[in-house]
Amino acid sequence: MKYFIPFSLLLFVFIASSFLPIHDTTPEQAIKEVSNQFHIGLSDFEHSIKALIEETQSLENNPAAILQLQQIHLDNRLNFKKIELFLEYFDRYSVKKMLNGAPLLSVEPKVPEVSVIEPSGLQVLDELIFSENPYTEKAEILKQAQQLKNDYKKIHQYQKKIKFTHRFIFEASRNELIRVFTLGITGFDTPGSVNALPEAIVSMQSIAMAMQNYILMAQDKNPELAGEVGQLFSEGINYLKANQDFDSFDRMHYLRNYIDPLYGKLYQLQKALQIETVKETNANVLPVNYEVESIFDKDFLNKSFYSNIDFNQENIQKRIELGKLLFFDPVLSSNLERSCASCHQPEKAFTDGVAKSIAFSQKGSIKRNAPTIINSVYAERYFYDLREPNLERQIKHVVLDTKEFSTDFFTIINKLSQSEEYKKLFAEAYPEYPKYQLSKFSISDALACYVTSVSSFNSPVDQYIRKEIDELNPDVIAGFNLFMGKAACGTCHFAPTFNGTVPPVFDESESEVLGVPLTKDTINPVLDTDWGRAHSKRPIDETAFYKHSFKTVTVRNIAKTAPYMHNGVYDTLEEVVDFYNKGGGIGLGLDVPYQTLPDTPLNLSEKEKAQLVKFMEALSDETLDISMPAKLPEFEKNPSWNERVIGGKY
Repeated sequence: MKYFIPFSLLLFVFIASSFLPIHDTTPEQAIKEVSNQFHIGLSDFEHSIKALIEETQSLENNPAAILQLQQIHLDNRLNFKKIELFLEYFDRYSVKKMLNGAPLLSVEPKVPEVSVIEPSGLQVLDELIFSENPYTEKAEILKQAQQLKNDYKKIHQYQKKIKFTHRFIFEASRNELIRVFTLGITGFDTPGSVNALPEAIVSMQSIAMAMQNYILMAQDKNPELAGEVGQLFSEGINYLKANQDFDSFDRMHYLRNYIDPLYGKLYQLQKALQIETVKETNANVLPVNYEVESIFDKDFLNKSFYSNIDFNQENIQKRIELGKLLFFDPVLSSNLERSCASCHQPEKAFTDGVAKSIAFSQKGSIKRNAPTIINSVYAERYFYDLREPNLERQIKHVVLDTKEFSTDFFTIINKLSQSEEYKKLFAEAYPEYPKYQLSKFSISDALACYVTSVSSFNSPVDQYIRKEIDELNPDVIAGFNLFMGKAACGTCHFAPTFNGTVPPVFDESESEVLGVPLTKDTINPVLDTDWGRAHSKRPIDETAFYKHSFKTVTVRNIAKTAPYMHNGVYDTLEEVVDFYNKGGGIGLGLDVPYQTLPDTPLNLSEKEKAQLVKFMEALSDETLDISMPAKLPEFEKNPSWNERVIGGKY
């Protein structure tokens, strides 16, 4: 039997907390060594895939053979982790589709018909090889391993031709830091083995290897910075090695003291070496603001990318202020009694405190619970069923819906044009559009500007991670560690938004099938009848596995947004945690064929459940502006309209 032995990784040596030069280096040498690191890793991964196939072919039904297969698989994954930072950077779609995507059904994007993609790759193998009896899965494991070999061959052919630049190396390294924390040590990447921490060691070592020459070159320009970066890598890797228990690993400590500081220091290192950044070479608006030095900075994500609104334009503040007036003005509704704030009340973190919002004329209710608008912009698509790709077009659904505003834009424009004050505000906010100053476009755009501006990244948790405060309730820290680890919340509610927008690029939003019940009855539970994404009227979503699938919304400010879930079935966070702890709908005994939530109990203790709640409560941002307008614009020809209630009557 042949065994694949991984190539050794460079170890950093420090004297008096400063980086010890190993050799003289040049920019050309840096490129050459990183390229060699990558190409050796590409070949090593290819060899370890072959070793996995050979081991599977000879697999026998005994514990020793199964343990051997599992070890070969783990070695194979470690070889992948050595090159993941560049594989993902250069071709992340192929990596997700073929090498290391979640073991879930998906659909091919941007094609004229529904094309279902069966999951394949390392995560699928991880579940199979660490199943109850891998021998019974031998045929499927072999099929998956051979598929991995064939798929990787195509990717390898492309990747080995790539020419490195200094910028690529820094961008890939910073992306990998985000990935290690959000998808690595959370267990997202290792659904069967939970071998997350050993993999994190290899990922961090690979980043350190890629950075070694740049640290050396920075010693002349900024020796203090070079020493800090080297020391952070050394101590961070050593911390991982010394703390290998998945459940007890202190993720808050690792984020606050290693991942987040390194993310900032690598940017400083790049600038110190005068290596161009993506912003200097790419005019496109990207999801992540590359110049920001903390993953939990309020400007880490680029609002302009998600909203398609230029927040540097001259009139942006006037548009935000106009949008705020419109948001709280019931003149938009046909009966002058409903506003956006009717369902999104600022004192309730822009929700309304009821299971399902009250419908127009107070006749019944709207279909779903009102989600917060705070940070709602940070998503690929909008609404619980992901039916709308553009934030500014959300308003049309509310305007036309007979249960919400029950009107149309023609009527709204006609009403607003009867206010000299409104006409003046629109003219000042949109001077470059003389023909469309008061139009469907400007109304929708102003509302989108305001909603986008309602952004929250200043909770006590954020301040603690950014080291703006030195103390945080130990139960909150314990809850964060549970959220990002044992409780597996962070594998769907991704940091730092704590919603379904997927790191490290943050340009895709996920939905989940949880099996949410219709009522709280756990003796005779009934599955909620709302099909969610499968009824979004998007042909690409009309598949069986999107039935009962809903957008993963943020848990930021969640302490103020009860009741919870798309149907408002749960009144408290304790009830929500208990639902997840039981294993979702399947854990309650419901038939949920495509549940994406793990269906096995989390086995959280009462203390752990309470700590989870404490953490989520600590995500409330008390610095957020929740003020309402002091007054609304007047209507000279319709004085009775001036009696309308700011925020609406109901």
